[in-house]
Amino acid sequence: MAKSFSGIAYRSTTPHYATEADLLTGEGSRRNGGRWNPIGIAVVYASLTPEIAMAETLAHHRYYGIPIEDAMPRTFVAIESALRVVLDFCDGGVRRRLQVSEERILTVDWRQEARAGHEPITQTIGRAVHEGKREGMIVPSAADPKGHNLLVFPANLEASSSFRVFRAENLHA
Repeated sequence: MAKSFSGIAYRSTTPHYATEADLLTGEGSRRNGGRWNPIGIAVVYASLTPEIAMAETLAHHRYYGIPIEDAMPRTFVAIESALRVVLDFCDGGVRRRLQVSEERILTVDWRQEARAGHEPITQTIGRAVHEGKREGMIVPSAADPKGHNLLVFPANLEASSSFRVFRAENLHA
């Protein structure tokens, strides 16, 4: 089921966190949790297009009723990735083998479930992938049905894999 992934992914962040170290650690998701990871597991969330990266940012702000202008300014970065062991949840065959539907993973209100003390199905999947020592996952975007996200577990990166910010020298620390 696992496959390799080589390509560019994109992240949107506030200028404060636009450093190579902050962009690649997954520390924010480790502290706060996310759709695909419970608190305690570091994941770097990225999108396969810059448009989806922005859509994900806007969806987050809209969910909490935060005015969009408060999401600005943003810094967009490209991340070059060459990963050897990734699970692709955009592949219907993978979802069927794991008995989870695309509708279920896209429509779960993971924040509400987590607040209620239940681990959402998406976090359960992320935990299992992390514990299975996979480097990452490709998942459908809940913000845009045509989009895909790349999630990387920094602790699981293999020595032969690479994951780096493209043109990081241009970031302002």
